[in-house]
Amino acid sequence: MGIRSKIEEADEGLNMTSLLDVLFILIIFFLVTTTFKQREDDRRVQLPVDDRNQPTSAEAGKVLKVNILKEGEYVILGKQVTPKEMDAILQDEVKRRPEVKVMIRADEDSKHGRLATVLNSCRFFGVKESHILVRSTGEKKKTQ
Repeated sequence: MGIRSKIEEADEGLNMTSLLDVLFILIIFFLVTTTFKQREDDRRVQLPVDDRNQPTSAEAGKVLKVNILKEGEYVILGKQVTPKEMDAILQDEVKRRPEVKVMIRADEDSKHGRLATVLNSCRFFGVKESHILVRSTGEKKKTQ
């Protein structure tokens, strides 16, 4: 009778150890296999407004965003670059992916010459599509 009561006591609780192990393994698996979208939008850029704004298709992996800050600096992939570095990046991207599109996010107060430099570089290195992004009047202006 003493043996039977010990067995009944052991069966009362549910062993959660293996369930937690499986849960942690699944979490680790999803964290490792998930690709995180890299933010290339620079919050310091205030896009100009256009009522006729048309959406552009931006397939992941086929778009390179070039940000032009108010002060005239170029930012690509979150890194500030010189015009020569920008040219090298564009040239490498076109070699790796000939179908790459360039989205230019120029601040509304940046100089026209900076935008022209990016467009000329895109044309020179054979970028098939380059777009200048603007915001609609309905979109909220980002505050700094």
